[in-house]
Amino acid sequence: MFPAFLTVLVITSPLTLWLFVIRRYCIRNGMAYTPGANWDTTMWIDWQEARELAALRGDRAMIRWCRLFLAIKLIFAVLGFLALAGRVALM
Repeated sequence: MFPAFLTVLVITSPLTLWLFVIRRYCIRNGMAYTPGANWDTTMWIDWQEARELAALRGDRAMIRWCRLFLAIKLIFAVLGFLALAGRVALM
């Protein structure tokens, strides 16, 4: 039971980080845009806006959150690529 909960928590970590930290920061500062494409595009735009705004204001805590978000997204991209490469190699 606990490993399943932990797995779900890890998988949803980029979404959770975006909803409760990055999106709120953007809304609080009037920079929250909804382009109408999909939630992942909105997530990426909010991350860019939060990163730029935090750099302008010198908000070191938000810069750390943005770096963590980017690191998580990159790790998931690499893991996805490795899983796909492993699957292709097995065929």
